[in-house]
Amino acid sequence: MRPDPVGLLDPATHAWLTGHALPGALLHEVDPLPGGFTNDMALLTAQPPDAPGAERYVLRRYRPSDSRVPRNTCAVELAVLGRAQARTVPVTTVVAADPHGRATGRPTLLYRFVDGIPLSQVLADGPVSGDARVLGRAVGRVLARIGRVELPRPGAFGDPSLVPAPDGAVPLGDLPGFVERCLVEAVPGGPLSGADSAVLRALAHGGPRALAAVAGERSLVHGDFNPKNVLVHRRAGQWAVAAVLDWELAFSGSPLFDVGNMLRFAHEYPPSFAAGFVDGFRGGNGRLDDDRLGLSRTLDLFALADILTAPPDPAYFARARAVLHRSTAHRN
Repeated sequence: MRPDPVGLLDPATHAWLTGHALPGALLHEVDPLPGGFTNDMALLTAQPPDAPGAERYVLRRYRPSDSRVPRNTCAVELAVLGRAQARTVPVTTVVAADPHGRATGRPTLLYRFVDGIPLSQVLADGPVSGDARVLGRAVGRVLARIGRVELPRPGAFGDPSLVPAPDGAVPLGDLPGFVERCLVEAVPGGPLSGADSAVLRALAHGGPRALAAVAGERSLVHGDFNPKNVLVHRRAGQWAVAAVLDWELAFSGSPLFDVGNMLRFAHEYPPSFAAGFVDGFRGGNGRLDDDRLGLSRTLDLFALADILTAPPDPAYFARARAVLHRSTAHRN
């Protein structure tokens, strides 16, 4: 292992880690973690003075965001993790927090590293049919458990109380308007064609009906419930969810937002995964008849519009564009 990497952390964060978060710990390694599109993530290996060996942690440092979709502050995400954990949702265990960045200069969370495999990797490797169904069922049950966490009213979380303002709108509340904003803000000369834009606008017209159907629902919504944010592992020979990660987009609303997110690329996965996911969600008392499955596809157009007009890379754009045109086939 490398020696205590003072040079890899700014002095304020290093002092906070060794003086408050992990008092007296010896820091061995700090390595960047991939996948932090909005915030900075690092894997930290440290040996606390009372531990027999080194332990792993994740250091999450928040950056300012100008995202189209409201992102939770560190303080709010900390409260969301606590509420989810209290309802037996598998999440990471927070070790320490500097929610306002008073000690480190930036809002910061330190939580225990969770052993597991990203669900995206397992699905890409092509699990056998029986495993895929069990995997899907486990993920569906966890999503149903998240949906059973009820909040006082629908809306965005303005502070750590997790009580949305009485007059606060659901963060994703006007699909046609959101689509137009995305199209206006799209990078000039980007990959989205005029025909693609027309399809997106046409599909968005179903937004008011879908939103009216779920109006008043006030469940905890993860907001980015997709395979890259779900860690899984084998327990007693069966697949189980080890942790649901990254709650920065969480809000109070309908679980159908998360259903649509997980099933966005279902055509790329083994068919038994999607079937198991639906079975697991329903078995966990989640409402998901055929009509609500259709509503979930419509609600996922919020995320799809954002991706298509500001794609992270060409490959992901191509996948999202394929989903856009598949949605037209579903509608017809």
